Amino acid sequence: MKGKVFLKKALCFVVCLVFVFSMAGCSGGGSSTSADSSNAAAKNKFKAGSYTATAEGKNGPVTIKVTFSNTAITAVDIVKSDETAGLGDEALKSIAEEIKTKQTLAVDTVTGATYSSKAILTAVEDCVKQAGGDVEALKAAAPKTNSK
Repeated sequence: MKGKVFLKKALCFVVCLVFVFSMAGCSGGGSSTSADSSNAAAKNKFKAGSYTATAEGKNGPVTIKVTFSNTAITAVDIVKSDETAGLGDEALKSIAEEIKTKQTLAVDTVTGATYSSKAILTAVEDCVKQAGGDVEALKAAAPKTNSK
């Protein structure tokens, strides 16, 4: 009987250790700075101005306006969207902010709003092309930032 209790406790301990180590592996504990995260855009040159593009979302077309300086994405605005309130529209807003802040197209799609997420990424990519930017450089994975 004591052997079974010990075995259960040992198994529980091992499972907990595996969980802790798997979570630690997902933390992305790199030591990059936020200045490094705009590397792709810093190397990119754009034709300054505002550009508009449309891509298909879950509930229809999503129209985006992207404003560029000569070296950066300065604004990503949602012009028109019929995406689901509270889900698709929030995904558009969060991805737009992440693209502008991190100066990259290497952003994750939002779970449950994949079509909306892909629509904004496709439209912004089109705007980058219109502005003469290097889409592939912006799609390169953004460096991990240290969350500490």
